[in-house]
Amino acid sequence: MTSEARPAGAPDPAPGGTVSPGACEPGASASEQTQFVEPLPPGSGPPPAPARGAGARSALWPWASPVLAVLAVALLPPAAMTTDLTRLDGWGLAAVLSPFGWVAVILAVACCVVELWSPRPRIPMLGAATAVLILCSTGMPSVVQPQARFTTAWLISGFVDAVAGRGIPPTGVDARFYWPAFFAQWAWFRDAAGADQLDTILRWYPPVVVAVWALGVYALARSMLGGTRAPWAAAWLFVGLNWIEQDYFSPQATAVVLMLTVLTFALGPLATRRVDDAGAPNWPRPHRGAPRSPRWRRWLTSARTPPNRPTLPPRQLLLIYLCAALCLIALAPAHQLTPYAIIGQLVVLAVVGRFRGRGLVIVASLAVAVYVLIAGRDFWMNQIGMLTGGEGAAGAIEAGFFQRLQGDDGQIAVKVVRAVMPVLTWLIAIAGAWVYWRRRRDLVPIALAAVPMGMAAVQSYGGELLFRVLLYGLPILVILGAEALRAFVRADRGRERLLAAGMLVLFPLLIVIRGGNDAYLEVTTEDVEMTRQAYAETPPGLTVQPLSTVGPYAVEGVREHNNMASAGQGCAVLARDPLRCIALVEPQTLLFYTSIEKQGVVLNGEQPGWTLAIREQLTGSGEYRATYENGFNAVLVRTLPPTGADPG
Repeated sequence: MTSEARPAGAPDPAPGGTVSPGACEPGASASEQTQFVEPLPPGSGPPPAPARGAGARSALWPWASPVLAVLAVALLPPAAMTTDLTRLDGWGLAAVLSPFGWVAVILAVACCVVELWSPRPRIPMLGAATAVLILCSTGMPSVVQPQARFTTAWLISGFVDAVAGRGIPPTGVDARFYWPAFFAQWAWFRDAAGADQLDTILRWYPPVVVAVWALGVYALARSMLGGTRAPWAAAWLFVGLNWIEQDYFSPQATAVVLMLTVLTFALGPLATRRVDDAGAPNWPRPHRGAPRSPRWRRWLTSARTPPNRPTLPPRQLLLIYLCAALCLIALAPAHQLTPYAIIGQLVVLAVVGRFRGRGLVIVASLAVAVYVLIAGRDFWMNQIGMLTGGEGAAGAIEAGFFQRLQGDDGQIAVKVVRAVMPVLTWLIAIAGAWVYWRRRRDLVPIALAAVPMGMAAVQSYGGELLFRVLLYGLPILVILGAEALRAFVRADRGRERLLAAGMLVLFPLLIVIRGGNDAYLEVTTEDVEMTRQAYAETPPGLTVQPLSTVGPYAVEGVREHNNMASAGQGCAVLARDPLRCIALVEPQTLLFYTSIEKQGVVLNGEQPGWTLAIREQLTGSGEYRATYENGFNAVLVRTLPPTGADPG
């Protein structure tokens, strides 16, 4: 309103566009209390509020994070060339990693922190900094080691090879073949690309899949926390606390991608709340001055109030429903446990009215039920104990922690730190849940993180079950942890430096934890070539078996050269009683790796050279002859016919 429109008797504005005293005196009418402000001349108003930390930033600050990222990546080749993997011991990769590698980790952390501290963080640069951080931490073994280091990754590659041969999963070999979707998928990729080997995929799969997981955590954090910086902090916290190592080439890794996709849909575009738009008393909170109803009535009102509808157009919602349904259906034939984890989380969200799409729960349940009853019928009929419980939670804890707490001093130290990390994760998450509750009156996130723990009570999956439980809950736990850290920093901005120092400790510690078993998980190019040559020289139907189940022993020949008949006699692993088991199993070809030698020394208390003694005894008896020998690596071939075989 201009000055010409002022009513008679209204006070003139003071110079500079302010209202003169007495303009809003008590008792004045509504029209008399209106403030009439003249527009300020250009350049005469107060300056805009400076961006966060703008006064302390120089003109070179925008270039700091790109330079740090480039330097971190540039140090990785020297780190690979100067890391001596032959000196691996019970402390794992951390004991032999080149100083270039440690400096690369520090620079990657500095790159993330510098960009996050900038007045206006750039989303593309934060994404690039996250990729560099993953490459320099989770991806460090892929950088410095010439082959994929995880034994199970080579076993899964052998499963893919078995499916690619005839297009049909073999039966009676391994229970994982009852969920063959992942193996069939990669067999198709391999055949379509005209490739015979997946060695490069196996090597770089962990950092790539962790980057996809981190992207999903970032999307979830954007929905749950909002803001610009906190979602990236949640993604970094996820990378730093993901010591579980379920990101190797496996169905589990792909299943987590699908699970995060569905969760992102449920907590993002499909998210709702039980809010009565008409403003009914007692929900979500009473009107001012209204008497407070009993708790049971508030809960009943909450349960009866339908969730509001998402604001997206119907076509977009239909597309989201379709994508989420496809992900849930794809999970059924891909992995044994992940469908139950996501179904439990969706049920929690549906019960509390936090997402629109309860039909997705029905779709997921029907997909799992149909698959189990039809495609997996033979497995469950023979292995019903896995469904009913087996050893239960106590057995899973014993297998997952106490039975693994063995080895030399380095192995014990690494495993104790691994036990401390979940406790630390849950403590930070519980603090974040309290902050989240005070800010939003919402306990659903902590319930989502706790849902996977129920799997330990209903069935036994061995020591690996605890890893799955931690992994399924970790995305929500780190988001709550980011909420706690954000509240911690908001109370005092000076604490940001403390969190930066925490990142400088966390990510080097991640290399210590993840690389703690590398003495016996390392796979060399010689190991792979020796194994493939051994399979090529062994006639189909004859057994090829390693002395212990480490190394790339199953990269090929899963269908033609496996022998599980002796597993029930305590000889699934020959090294437990080498001479007795070799005499009992009578494998045609025996594989010896350097990793087997180191596993016995650092983990099982064997004397150095114990595998050489076994080889000398087998070759000295004339039962086996060596077709390849190089240090601790060797291939022994049986010279005598199997016991009970027809000499003719």
